[in-house]
Amino acid sequence: MNKTLRLSALIQVQSLTASDRAWQLLPGQVVSIEHGKGKRIRCTAGHLWVTLEHCPSDYILEPEQSLEIGENGRIVISALDSGDFKVA
Repeated sequence: MNKTLRLSALIQVQSLTASDRAWQLLPGQVVSIEHGKGKRIRCTAGHLWVTLEHCPSDYILEPEQSLEIGENGRIVISALDSGDFKVA
């Protein structure tokens, strides 16, 4: 049996402002955000897997759930299925 590993697209974002648009991720796509302290990630559709640098736990966000970022570091967001989110 031949198994192929498919790497997803990585979207690198250095910093976001409160006026940034909504983001849409397809299954397997990943967004990496630097300097996330004080930001809020709000899932608007689908399911998102959120990993924070320096945090031992990961988070799964469902529609209308949000996560406030309390420390600086990298935020990695991936879509478990297609997922939409906003950063404020």
